[in-house]
Amino acid sequence: MAGICDSIISKGIEQNCENPIVKGLEADAVICNRADVDFSKSVFDESFKNMLKTLILKSGKKGYPVVQQGSKPFTGTKISLATGTYRNTFTNEISIAVLDNGPDVAQNIIDGLANGSFVLITKNVHKGEGGKAEYQVYGYYQGLRATAIESDKYSEDTDGGWLVTLQETSAPKAALFYFNTDSKTTETQFKSLLTEAG
Repeated sequence: MAGICDSIISKGIEQNCENPIVKGLEADAVICNRADVDFSKSVFDESFKNMLKTLILKSGKKGYPVVQQGSKPFTGTKISLATGTYRNTFTNEISIAVLDNGPDVAQNIIDGLANGSFVLITKNVHKGEGGKAEYQVYGYYQGLRATAIESDKYSEDTDGGWLVTLQETSAPKAALFYFNTDSKTTETQFKSLLTEAG
């Protein structure tokens, strides 16, 4: 029989003077169709329940690079508390600028984003202790889905391309990080998602 889940803090709230937090995201990320993730092979860290050690894609599937240029990549990315009747959850929101247009872009990117469900792994500028905070996963629990897509032909931000807002609602955890063993191992796993799974 399931018990009552702990809703307590278990660490002091202090500033990390040795490794101070810094804002922002790196320019590169990986997006996967959520249906292509093999959740049965996902492994979580035994000590940190908010840390995913492995993310495996189904055979023949791969992720796709998301590159965001400029001084503030993925501007608008945020996590917000969503208060519920019996339990609070979190809403993840990410904006992606698609600085291109044409039939190939419309068919293979925009139309897919409009109706699909996705998992996205970004890279934080703040790496945290030993690199444990560098990679962050969005959409693992409920999937990221488009809430807004627009192409403003006179936009100074997208130069007439597309601006896509993806959102995951009802995520049970405040954040989900991607880390296995050390920074190098995690980087290798991150990059391997771009290669078709065997």
